[in-house]
Amino acid sequence: MHRYLHYGFVVLGIGLVAAIAWNTDLAEVGARLVDLGWKGALAVVAIYFLAFLADTAVWMAALTARRPSIRLLAQLWQVRVIGEAVNSATPLGSVGGEPVKALLLRRYFGVSLRDGIASLVLAKTAILVGLTLFLAGGFAMMLTSDRLPDTMKLVAGLGLGAFALAIAALVLVQWFRLASRAATWVSGLRYGAGLKRSLDALSDMDRQLSGFYRAHRGRLIPAVLLSIANWLLGAAEVMVVMWFLGYPITFADAVMVEALTQLVRAGTFFIPMSLGAQEGALMLALGSLTGAPAIGLAVAIVRRGRELLWILLGLLLFWSFSPRAAHPDSPDRP
Repeated sequence: MHRYLHYGFVVLGIGLVAAIAWNTDLAEVGARLVDLGWKGALAVVAIYFLAFLADTAVWMAALTARRPSIRLLAQLWQVRVIGEAVNSATPLGSVGGEPVKALLLRRYFGVSLRDGIASLVLAKTAILVGLTLFLAGGFAMMLTSDRLPDTMKLVAGLGLGAFALAIAALVLVQWFRLASRAATWVSGLRYGAGLKRSLDALSDMDRQLSGFYRAHRGRLIPAVLLSIANWLLGAAEVMVVMWFLGYPITFADAVMVEALTQLVRAGTFFIPMSLGAQEGALMLALGSLTGAPAIGLAVAIVRRGRELLWILLGLLLFWSFSPRAAHPDSPDRP
């Protein structure tokens, strides 16, 4: 059933893209893309590489089973590229790549599934906390801008409020081990005993997450700061692309555009890669700032191009991992 829903949302995304293309001057979009040139394309790839590296560093900070090092960062970067490619290229949606990352860590780098999964949850939490702070800063800038319509500001504010509440709840559940407390309560119910094994696993994970916040608090702040740096690099990417396309904007404008885009992506998580929704957000935001909606579609196409490049890289890395021998500490080793 999940697979059919996924395909249905893919069709929805394609329909949104088709509607956007139908109502856009594609000749102008093409002319702007030509202006990007190879230097612009190289700059986009370089900025995205740095942003991806920052996200990987967040994950390294959350992986307490290993000491941080350049070598570990490079290993995690490869695994993350593969996982994100699986997230984007399969019907499993945005969660399919996470088990792949944990399994690759176990097989090729000797990290237990318990530690690998916990690090992924913690890294995702730090990334979302960083995103919340970035969105709050972007929204504050939107309120001072007279070029964005009030309706857009209202929708952005409501979206930010809902998103911030959800992330706050996620952190509180982990910090105060609320899942374990719920599991203890459920186990006392009539049919709770039959779920004991699953509830024990949940409680164990809960203890590990809570332990990170209490014993490794020194890693948390750098992780959140690295996450914010990732989102700021996303804004820098928008600014650089706009400069190459002949529509220069300020960094503050780029932050507002990136914040609006990420809010839309968060709200349309059920559509693979937010297909169509991201394009629409960029057209609305950049159209409001420049008076040229077509430039938003050009920026969206550039972003899709580097996403496809990263997916291809991830699939190639996945293929390159296949002949490797399992790590000596891996239970997968024969």
